[in-house]
Amino acid sequence: MADIEANFQGTLCRLVYYSPVSFNMLVGMNIVQSTTMETMGVCVKNGRITLAYNPDFFASLTEEERTFVLIHEMMHVLLHHCTHRMSNDRTRAYKENVAMDLAINSLIHEEPGIAIPRFKKDTGEKKKGEIQCLLPAMFKFPDNLSYEQYLALLDKKYPDIKVKFVYRSKESGEKGNEPGESSGGASGGNLTDGGDDDYDVVVEISEDCPLGKITKHRMDPNHGNNYDEDAFIDDYVRNVVEQAERNHQWGHLGAYAVELVKKAQEQPLNWRDILRLKVGSFLSFDKEPTRRRWNKHYGKPFLGSTTKSLEPVAVYADTSGSVGSADLSRFIVEIERIANYTGVYLWSFDTEVKDPDETVLFNRQNIEAIEFKGRGGTSFSPIFEHAKEKNISQVVVLTDGYAEPISGQQVEGLEVVWVITKGGETTGKPGTVVEMDR
Repeated sequence: MADIEANFQGTLCRLVYYSPVSFNMLVGMNIVQSTTMETMGVCVKNGRITLAYNPDFFASLTEEERTFVLIHEMMHVLLHHCTHRMSNDRTRAYKENVAMDLAINSLIHEEPGIAIPRFKKDTGEKKKGEIQCLLPAMFKFPDNLSYEQYLALLDKKYPDIKVKFVYRSKESGEKGNEPGESSGGASGGNLTDGGDDDYDVVVEISEDCPLGKITKHRMDPNHGNNYDEDAFIDDYVRNVVEQAERNHQWGHLGAYAVELVKKAQEQPLNWRDILRLKVGSFLSFDKEPTRRRWNKHYGKPFLGSTTKSLEPVAVYADTSGSVGSADLSRFIVEIERIANYTGVYLWSFDTEVKDPDETVLFNRQNIEAIEFKGRGGTSFSPIFEHAKEKNISQVVVLTDGYAEPISGQQVEGLEVVWVITKGGETTGKPGTVVEMDR
């Protein structure tokens, strides 16, 4: 083990030359050896970034391959894959991590001193000399796309991948299906049913899935677990990137990769502040005990806490012809982020509010069921008439802002947050106005 630690420190020192920004990121992290990991992975939990690596895997790599792998893992952190860009939907974690790996591996180029890992010997389906990580060419995808673009391509090519949930007792470590056996499409499955507080959930892809055949042995199935939305970590990463930009510490990272890292630092909307500080009646300042997470200061067996929701939020998404598909995609991201803090009723609108067949209280488990309707002109007035008919008092409007001005009388009795796309119209909107920065 001492030799492995020495080798790790040696590779860490190599990053000072090849990728100083990765070195600066790594030295501030918690680094642990783990035999439960097949390869190597990063996670964010309780305000801390942890890199876990399997010592046998690390020992099997050449020095050049270790450099590649460490840069790869640091790119997950630098691109915020471990926090706000991850959906936290366990049923999607496997496919999301494939998309993230494709986005990162197309940015790291082989050169003297940096090499893509390859299998060292024939072992079952693993053939000596074959590439050990995932590349876009394996799926016939183009290089240099974002994580979200690769995820959309994977959804289109593999719409019905099967994900298997295996429950493993936290005490015994034995696998079983005691809390509730579950197998189904990647967008289905309720992982909280059956009282899984005493169990870890292991997400495995079925062997007969075409996506699984490509990714098998090339991605740790535990990737995607324990990612957590964490504003403190996001700010910490931004500080590291600002330092790299200020001191020209990009090393051998290409210009396109540098631009993607810098672009990823643009802050998403902070719904914790918007909902709690700007419109305080959305959420209570009280905390409720929860068994879903342990106390961040004392750990087990002390319960953690979650924000108490007073009332669901009604979100109205602008689906008029002036709102592009990229804006609609961003709307989905923001709806999901709101649902992280409270329940969400969703309606789409153009010149009228589009009532769904059934009013559904969305949360992060069923947010993928969102379907937008509309594409006509735009009018805001029907939103507030609809909200009052439904006895709703908390309203979020996602829009480009281009429609008739609204008077204070029209929103009387309502708490309204307007979320305007970048460059949209912000005037004539009583309530709290927030402009998207991208």
